[in-house]
Amino acid sequence: MRKHHIIRNLFLIILLLLSSILQAQVYLPLSDNLSIPGNSIVKIAAGVYPMSDSGQDGLIQVNNVSNVVIDGDSVEADGLDSGGYLIRITNASHVTIKNFSLAQRFKYAVSISNSDHITITACNFSWNKVDSAGFINVWSGHTEALGGGVLCHQCDSVNVFGNIMKYQNDGVALYNSKNASIRFNDFSWNTSYGIRMYFTDSCHLHNNNAHHINRPYTDPSDCAALLMIVSNANLVEYNDLRYSGDGVFLGQYQYSNIPNNNIFRYNDCSGSPHNAIEATFAGGNVFRLNDCSRSHYGLWLGYSFNNTVDSNLIEYNHHSGIAIDRGYQNTITSNWISGNPEGIVLWEGSPISGYQNQTSHHYRIDSNFLSANSVAVQAENTENLRMRGNQFEKNHTAVRITGDTAGDSLNGNFFDKSLSFEIENLSPDLLEANGNIFYIADPQYISGKIYDHQDDPAKGTVNWQIYTGLVNPVYVTSPPVELSEPPSEWFSYPEIGWWLGNPQAITISWDTADKIMGNASVKLQTGTGWFNALSYRDTGSRIPRWDLGNYGYLSFWLKSQNSNLGGFQFFKVRLGSVEGGYFEYSSTGSVLNQSLNQWKNYVVPLFGSASWPITQTGPIFWHDVNYLEIYTDTYGVGYELLLDGVEFLLATPTSGIRNNETEIRISPNPGGPFRTMTIDLRNNENLHLRIFNPCGQTVSSMLLEEIPAGRHETVLDFSCLAPGLYLLYIRGQHWEKTEKIVMIP
Repeated sequence: MRKHHIIRNLFLIILLLLSSILQAQVYLPLSDNLSIPGNSIVKIAAGVYPMSDSGQDGLIQVNNVSNVVIDGDSVEADGLDSGGYLIRITNASHVTIKNFSLAQRFKYAVSISNSDHITITACNFSWNKVDSAGFINVWSGHTEALGGGVLCHQCDSVNVFGNIMKYQNDGVALYNSKNASIRFNDFSWNTSYGIRMYFTDSCHLHNNNAHHINRPYTDPSDCAALLMIVSNANLVEYNDLRYSGDGVFLGQYQYSNIPNNNIFRYNDCSGSPHNAIEATFAGGNVFRLNDCSRSHYGLWLGYSFNNTVDSNLIEYNHHSGIAIDRGYQNTITSNWISGNPEGIVLWEGSPISGYQNQTSHHYRIDSNFLSANSVAVQAENTENLRMRGNQFEKNHTAVRITGDTAGDSLNGNFFDKSLSFEIENLSPDLLEANGNIFYIADPQYISGKIYDHQDDPAKGTVNWQIYTGLVNPVYVTSPPVELSEPPSEWFSYPEIGWWLGNPQAITISWDTADKIMGNASVKLQTGTGWFNALSYRDTGSRIPRWDLGNYGYLSFWLKSQNSNLGGFQFFKVRLGSVEGGYFEYSSTGSVLNQSLNQWKNYVVPLFGSASWPITQTGPIFWHDVNYLEIYTDTYGVGYELLLDGVEFLLATPTSGIRNNETEIRISPNPGGPFRTMTIDLRNNENLHLRIFNPCGQTVSSMLLEEIPAGRHETVLDFSCLAPGLYLLYIRGQHWEKTEKIVMIP
């Protein structure tokens, strides 16, 4: 038997030598220790080969040669034990590997070292060594490589394109290499990395699929679609890096003196449970036109410097859009930053060994669009921060400055109706804020939207004059009959929370089909369920300055939708002022569970109750209420919430007409299901009708909009009511009336 094996190997060697001399293609079956000479073209015979690499030196060996082509068309190789390699290349040049139908259950399908100009194309190297648990050391070298599709160590000009390398630890791992081209490959659904780079420079990575790179049983933060450890001067573009532990993780710890100068552009890094892009201790990188949305952090750039973050989409992250701890000289320009708890946050955390003297300073934040963030820009202990030309639109707080902030300036920006403060200076330092444009032109209103020395003498002054105002406000002193009707506007401001469930944007829309009254209900959709603030604001130049002194209750209807709600949840209502203070009412019940898949009415006493205890924070007065918010928290469970019939009710309803200008008659009474209501109006009105049962519960409601002055008759349909006694409550803009309604069989 051994003699036969020796004769067979001699025959293969003779064939290969003839092939190398004649440059003709030779057909060979796959065998262990198949050594390929230089200047040869080898076609592996089609077939299925279950064969382990017992010596872990490669079934196919390409050593110390050049000009080799290995074609694996219709070849399926099974390494059986995930312990060796299909192909091992050492000290070789100009080698092409192509068309393998499958190579599985090897440690790596191909291992390459000290070689150059290697091409791998049109191969399926999937289902190789895989781990689904355990910590990954991102700083380990090639001797601790995890397994997967292709391993390169000390290689130059490796070209990997058009391959499939999935369901294993790594797609391609590059150690101490350079000038690689990795393009149009599918590395998705690996458990460690799509592409792993370690001290690897000057590569071009583009148009790869590397989405869903994750370890299902451990912290996803040690996985990444693209890992780059001390890897510089690389171009990364047009890659799909979604839903991975990190989309990109770039680490330069203790090598910060080496310039990075990587360019990341047009990559989709969204949906990461950790960071869409993380670059730490790194300098000189450009992040441009990437999607960094729906992740825990959009961009985490701790201790990084001299970076450019430009024109990225940064929406609906669960903590921060851009977060930089102890960074400096970074430029943040022209990004779209929306729907984040923190749009941009800069601060100084506890220093890391070796970086104790690095502080947060010299930022340029220009020409960004920041909308619907809880805090659009927050800077703590950040000196010489310059913000210019940014557009702050309908954030909860636009800019918050704290700590040691000497030299900060905020000039030439546009502010459009932040719900709380446009500029909140909690620092003892002076803040220059001249030449800004405010949507509302009233200086008294603007002053109320700026928190500084006049609010607290311990805080620094905000020099906000000279300014430009666009629109003179129309102050609205009475709340609308119903707040949850178009054209009013509702926004959601997410609070900071950990990623749980499927990433999903927070959306607000009008639902014209599922409603309890009027034309539409407000619909909130969120995949996170972590402290969402659903906030009312008036449209255009209309500014609420409600006088609620004569009102006693806030009434609204809710309907929640998600079978997984249950458990831990908060529900709060907040009435706030332009000066930043607010009243808050916390429900003692599980409101979302009570309204699950059904409309349910809630009435909140404005002075609080056992079911709705009230607390006050900051200055607020009943005659000057500026906004209404509804806070919900389901501890990470996404849900939908429908809100309708939001109205303030007068404190002392009576059966008479308050202004003696409106007459209402209902006939017949007692009567059957259909009644005629005759009404004389002196003014144009929106009328809100509610029907209460004897227990004080609302059983029906409707809104009659834009009823002109004069006499009108309308038929009311009470067919939903069982026989008995009811109260009909009718409210106009400045009056209300209640009537007893008796239903007879």
